[in-house]
Amino acid sequence: MKYFPLHILIIGCVLMQACSSSKLPADDLSIFVRGKVDSLQIAQKLPGIFVGVLDVGKRTYYGAGLADPEKKMAFDSSTLFEIGSITKTFTAYVLEAVLNEKNINDSSSIISYLPDSVQTNKALESISFLRLLNHSSGLPRLPENMDLTVNPTNPYDDYSLEHLFSYLKTCKPEPDGKSNYSNLGVGLAGVLAQRISGKPYETLLQDYIFKPFNIQQHPDSTIASSQHKAQGFMSGNKSSYWLANALAPAGGLKCSSGELLTYLQNMAELTENASQDIVAKLLSPTLEVTDKISVCRTWHTYEEKDKPIIYWHNGGTFGFSTFAGFIPHKNKAVVIVINEFNKGSISDKLGFAIMEKLAK
Repeated sequence: MKYFPLHILIIGCVLMQACSSSKLPADDLSIFVRGKVDSLQIAQKLPGIFVGVLDVGKRTYYGAGLADPEKKMAFDSSTLFEIGSITKTFTAYVLEAVLNEKNINDSSSIISYLPDSVQTNKALESISFLRLLNHSSGLPRLPENMDLTVNPTNPYDDYSLEHLFSYLKTCKPEPDGKSNYSNLGVGLAGVLAQRISGKPYETLLQDYIFKPFNIQQHPDSTIASSQHKAQGFMSGNKSSYWLANALAPAGGLKCSSGELLTYLQNMAELTENASQDIVAKLLSPTLEVTDKISVCRTWHTYEEKDKPIIYWHNGGTFGFSTFAGFIPHKNKAVVIVINEFNKGSISDKLGFAIMEKLAK
């Protein structure tokens, strides 16, 4: 669920421009990706790296290193891993689907959908569903009553709904009109989707995304109990998977590269399985960060003149660094996973480089 701050995002986009000046011809995408994956795994001493590319409907996978070194298990398209904050894009979809069914506009205040004891905090009245999804709510990145010392390797696991609502009773959001990334905000968005619908988060994912998109998700994907899963690492040590508890909608999902590519393909193509109105809303820019970067409803955009818009999100947990990107209407997408903490600069740079080549 780790977030890479704005300066890192901007650096990533600058790196993308640098990569686009490569002398490799555009049709040498496979050679380019294969070379990058192999060299990065060796040079950065990564446990493993896996890349899935969707290019006009054709899927190609590239891997180097191992998903689980102890078991000598390589990555493949069905290997499970923590996708981190890419989860937020799933949460945005299910929230908008629930609001659409209940005829609730996402510009509406969230306060009347919170427990009665929380509604007494009138400071929350200015927060809309939209502001949760574009990170302009003024809520902090993490709630101040989250004790990161209790379970430092799994910091979100002990944070319950009781903790969340207790914090919301007294918190004072500080919106400034800008997008200030908040795990708390999108986690709350997922909680609200559950409260309004009366359904658990896992059911919402199945009803609105996995079944309609025909994503054959492993039954253990949300709890990561499958044996066919990657082992994450932090500073050379094995890390355990997060359950994430109340804030799971902000970064608790586990998927495979194949599942993620199917998800991105549905988002990019607006197929009959996807709600075109919901996807169109999710991909509409809401706040400008720079002249090239905008924030939609959790998705970020990167746009250059006379080039296709790239939609993307990254993610990180204490065991994984991930990237997902796609180009609408082009049937082109990229998924990257590195099974090591704090390697987002590597996955971001490679992701943007591949997206740039796909855009050509």
